[in-house]
Amino acid sequence: MSEGPVSAVAPFLNVLRTLQLWVLTGLALAGYAVLFLPAFGGVDVIPFRREWGVWVWVEAVTFTVLAVTRGVDAAVRAYRAYRQRIIGKPSLRLVPRHRQNWWHLAKQKDGSFITQISMDVEVANLTDLPVRLVKARLIHPRSKGLLVSSDVTLPQEGSPYHSDKHVVPPQDSATASVHLMARGALVTQSKTMKVTIGITDQFGYEYRLKRILVPSHDPVPIKDPFVKRLKAALSRPFHKNQREVLDSLPPPPEWQHGGRFDAVDLILNEEKRNYVANGRERGGLGSLNVTLQSEPNNGWTEAGKVPSLLWPKNQGKIISSPNLDRLLKLHDSARPEEKVAVEAYLESHLNRKSPFAAVGYFIFVALHRMGKTQAALIAARSRLSDDIHFGYSNILGVLSALISHEHHTFSDLQLVEIMKVLDGDKQHNFRLPEKITLARLQHIDNAIL
Repeated sequence: MSEGPVSAVAPFLNVLRTLQLWVLTGLALAGYAVLFLPAFGGVDVIPFRREWGVWVWVEAVTFTVLAVTRGVDAAVRAYRAYRQRIIGKPSLRLVPRHRQNWWHLAKQKDGSFITQISMDVEVANLTDLPVRLVKARLIHPRSKGLLVSSDVTLPQEGSPYHSDKHVVPPQDSATASVHLMARGALVTQSKTMKVTIGITDQFGYEYRLKRILVPSHDPVPIKDPFVKRLKAALSRPFHKNQREVLDSLPPPPEWQHGGRFDAVDLILNEEKRNYVANGRERGGLGSLNVTLQSEPNNGWTEAGKVPSLLWPKNQGKIISSPNLDRLLKLHDSARPEEKVAVEAYLESHLNRKSPFAAVGYFIFVALHRMGKTQAALIAARSRLSDDIHFGYSNILGVLSALISHEHHTFSDLQLVEIMKVLDGDKQHNFRLPEKITLARLQHIDNAIL
């Protein structure tokens, strides 16, 4: 092939390379305008289209392809430059702290499950500017449902309290706390989960932490021997389980009080209203001045230190609320026989079928103040566990708060009785055994002193 055509095409291609995207787009649109715009101003373009239409069509299609190609090329170049810029100079270094990670499978009111994942990540800032972490996402394992929540928080400098508004100081490091909640059981309960998460900083760069091993806080499900399970399966059609028997019983006679306990019902209904506003989803316990997270420093502990589960005697709260004060005053003002009746009425509502099952925590604290701690706990475990309102779980949570804040008011005998009632219970216990052990050790220390 002669060099003539090649030498003629080369300058043309060089000119095309210098043309900007808007020029190529304009030339393509001009061709389409010539082909498709109607006649105007008395100008007849039909003869021109007949003679030159094919070449105008070729021009329009050619410059359309060139415009699209130039646009794709510009987008790819911009993305590559962006990736090169942020990858070449990362702002942070993230290292997971494997001993601080855990996950938990939580059953919901509707019988579904939510997987809760918590982990601590050491974050080092390599820049001279403060950097904030804005979001976290779960990459693996994939959740079949929506991610309910995802939080990544940092402590304020010199403080253990975390917030998503805090930053990693320049040329410094901090420990970030990551909490993810996804619908469904992502892996088998109690198994170690392999997790990959993405954490995004304020500049839009996502750091990926891959294949992090997260152990479970849940106990290993204990399976009955095969023979026992077989017998249970064969006898199931002929025998009701304990829950079915309890649910089939008629309501306690105390509920048909004919107005005798109207004042008590008024207080319990007001507590229900408080629980709707400040309930389990917010970590609250209605009108009570404590929450389900009742440990010192909100449960945060520096690495290498033993968690502090009990408040010092002069720093703990006396658990109370306006509603609780009303109920206790009502009880104290009653005659001795009426006090017994009020206690029995309150205990009867520690029941899955009770209209006040959701505020079982409040009833439990009231009965505890009335000296009925063990009876209330036995009633709650037998008649309130596995309810759709988490009534029994909230009772364990408020009992945990009572021991954290008021451990010095419990006798050693009371603590032993509580442990006997809870023996073998598979419900999440808010670290009650550990707290009771510490409280009993303090009793020993005080006796020696």
